[in-house]
Amino acid sequence: MEVDTDLQCPICLELFNYPIILPCSHVLCRSPCAEHLFDFNFIRCPVCRDNCYVSGGISSLPRVIALENIIERYKADKKQEQSISVVKSTPEVVTSKTEGGKSICQLCEKTPPRKAKRLCLDCNVSYCGHCLRLSHPNRQPFNTHEIVELSSAPKTAPPEVSGGTSGTCSVHKAVPISLYCLSCEMTICKVCRTSDRHKKHKMAPVEEAFLNVKLSLAEKGEKLKASQSKVVVAIKSQRDSLKDMQQAINKRRDEINSQCDALLAEIENKRHFFLSDLEYEERMRQNDMEDLIKAMDQIQRSAQALLGHTNEVLLQDQVDVLEAACSTSEKLVKSTLDCESVQFTPYDNEFLQEKVVDFRREKNILRDLHYLVAPATPVIDVTRCSRSDSMVVLVISPPFGPHDVIQQYEIHYCSEEQKSLEIEDTVVVKNVPDEKATTRGVPNSSGLVVILLENLCKGTTYYFCVSAINSAGKSANSEVVQCITLLPGESVVPVPVIIESLCRQFATSIQIYSSSPQDVAAEQSISHFLLYRPVALSRAWRTLVLYGRQDHRVFGLDTNVEYEFVIMASNPRGECQISNKVSLQTEANEANV
Repeated sequence: MEVDTDLQCPICLELFNYPIILPCSHVLCRSPCAEHLFDFNFIRCPVCRDNCYVSGGISSLPRVIALENIIERYKADKKQEQSISVVKSTPEVVTSKTEGGKSICQLCEKTPPRKAKRLCLDCNVSYCGHCLRLSHPNRQPFNTHEIVELSSAPKTAPPEVSGGTSGTCSVHKAVPISLYCLSCEMTICKVCRTSDRHKKHKMAPVEEAFLNVKLSLAEKGEKLKASQSKVVVAIKSQRDSLKDMQQAINKRRDEINSQCDALLAEIENKRHFFLSDLEYEERMRQNDMEDLIKAMDQIQRSAQALLGHTNEVLLQDQVDVLEAACSTSEKLVKSTLDCESVQFTPYDNEFLQEKVVDFRREKNILRDLHYLVAPATPVIDVTRCSRSDSMVVLVISPPFGPHDVIQQYEIHYCSEEQKSLEIEDTVVVKNVPDEKATTRGVPNSSGLVVILLENLCKGTTYYFCVSAINSAGKSANSEVVQCITLLPGESVVPVPVIIESLCRQFATSIQIYSSSPQDVAAEQSISHFLLYRPVALSRAWRTLVLYGRQDHRVFGLDTNVEYEFVIMASNPRGECQISNKVSLQTEANEANV
């Protein structure tokens, strides 16, 4: 009986042990399979990959008792089936019941039983003629059974076909074996050689055939040993590969869990913030309304007590009523004014209009989460690129899709001479980190990736192409861009200057001062850009447009980090000049801002 896959755990591939059902309706063994998958009340189903949230942990998942009963019945049936197969596989000799030296029918129920005449070799039972007709009708599967006369039935298991037990021929019992038929690959005697079966076959003496066969078997055994050693090596290599694969999968699994846990932690932090803010508003307004209710309740109790006192006064004598009438009347008038001043004040729900959350956009983003893929082919924006006599400025357009992740760029370039020699230089530049998102929300930020290639030859033709890289792979190379560096004195763009003494540092920002943007005439059409990046890191430059100002403050920087700054001046002809480099460090904390 084969194991039904519905009774097997999809993790351990064994019969379910204490099966529990997940919210996605799939079943797992509780221990150790499901316990190993639980993490912060979350379990990822290994069948449908659904990430299920289980309130209360694994102990709250229901036990599938019906499935346990089915498995117990299956185990009992399998055990009974194994015991039957052992009995069937036990070799038996053909025997029959005897009585008084005569074989009797083993199926007869009458006493005494009839004499047995036939033997069924398939059933291993001797029958009389009557019982044989009853037990073996002329239809499947009984009509295929081999029925023999009891007198000709073998008493023991038949001998091997290949030969007798004492070196005699199995066909001609008394004749010894002396030859080996090479065509039939069997031992025979001299009488068998003259038979029609072996008449034209090639023969060899037994001794010669024995030596040849022994040598052949030894050679094949040696080949098998060599092949077996290869199998052992292959098995070891395969197991090592399996181990490496499992380690790689476990590492990637830990990375996925870490990323998802970080997302869940952010969601929980936001939930705590929103609920805490709402709870604070509720507590403040609840206290105000409870104080108002207490004041109204006090007015109501005072009015009720005054009415009771007035009724008592009216029951007194005329003189007593007249004496108490003045004070009682004043109290009644005052209490009436208090009651009339009480008004229902509905709660102001305008504050709730500012407490609305709408996560549809974020939900769509989470729904669109997918595996990281290799970046798309980057594009060099030739309209923004520029050059000087010893430098080329490459500007790479930002990624097209919102999910494109680029960790670094590879710039391949060569001169005309290097191209003819099939030589190229490669520069690896890290991309601006995405997690800081410094280019978004920063004034004048362009979001472009700027790469400076310095120390180039003057008046030389160069060819450039760029590829993007992330953890999932590498993109194809961009289209090749040709650029010619300027000759000395050819550029008409003035060299900008950063005045380091007038620059200022803050905790998360740095102010750069340069009078160069105002030193050029408007008709020259020269634009100035501020480029900056962390020192000692081979990263792309971030860029900001200066718009003719002398000072510009760069926001969104990390605290206590040293940055380098340059100013690039360029004209519409693609000519540029780079200022002196200035290294400045942000302050350690915001207390000094």
